[in-house]
Parts: sequence; structure tokens; C-alpha cells
Amino acid sequence: MQNTAPIEEEFNLFLFAILILGIIFICISVLIALLIAILCLFAIFGFILVGAISTSILVGINKKSFTSGFKTFVTVFSTFAFGIIGIGSFWFLNKLLHWWSETKAITIGLSLGLISGLVTGLILAFVIKKLSTLLKAKLERKSGIC
Repeated sequence: MQNTAPIEEEFNLFLFAILILGIIFICISVLIALLIAILCLFAIFGFILVGAISTSILVGINKKSFTSGFKTFVTVFSTFAFGIIGIGSFWFLNKLLHWWSETKAITIGLSLGLISGLVTGLILAFVIKKLSTLLKAKLERKSGIC
């Protein structure tokens, strides 16, 4: 015995409207979640920046040297920045070439970024110190102040 009942192919406008409202609600929820995540990341980066500034101020006050505080700020900020750049670049490189697992790529990127950031920060602080001394000497010679 075959079932000869007609198949209902009726378009229900009410169900379609609920589907559209559900999709709109999901899209709005995803946008709100993205905005909250971006705001949280900005807050985290802001806290890290304030921590780097306050640490460099405390080091400068403790050692009674503006140069030491500035060197600390440059070193801490470059270490953090290169760590983030290392994570992003190794993650992207791993997505393209599939060399390692994602965790291993992030760990290697963070490690190399922190090391290169520390070295770059120390070199940059040294260069800025020598350059500022040179510019100060040139300004004193030019103005005639001994």
C-alpha cells in the first residue's frame, strides 16, 4: 500500500518571519560580542601600557635617573610589542605552511618575539642615549654654551 496523501508544499510566511528575526538576532549578538571583545583587548593593552609606564617611572625614581627609567620603558614596551608581533606572524605563517601545531607555533612565536624584543629594546635604548648625547653636544656647540 502506497501512501497517496498529497505532500503539502505550503509557504508559511509566519515561520519565515521568525527565521529572519532569528538570523537578525544572531547577527546582532555576534556584533555585540565582537565589540565587547575589542573593548576588552583595548582595556588589556591599556593596562599593560600603564604598567610599563608606571614601572619605568618607579625605576627612574628608585635609581634617580631619567635615563634608566626611559631605558626600562623602551625595553618593556618593545618586548611586549615584539611578543605580540611574533605570535601573530608565526600563527599566520603556520596557517599558510602547516609546519607545526597551532599551540607550538604560538609558543615559538612568543618566545622568539620576547627575545628579539628584549634585544631590540636594549639596542634601541643604547642608540637613543648616544643620539641624544650627540644632539645635545651639537646644540651646545651651536649656541656657544660650554
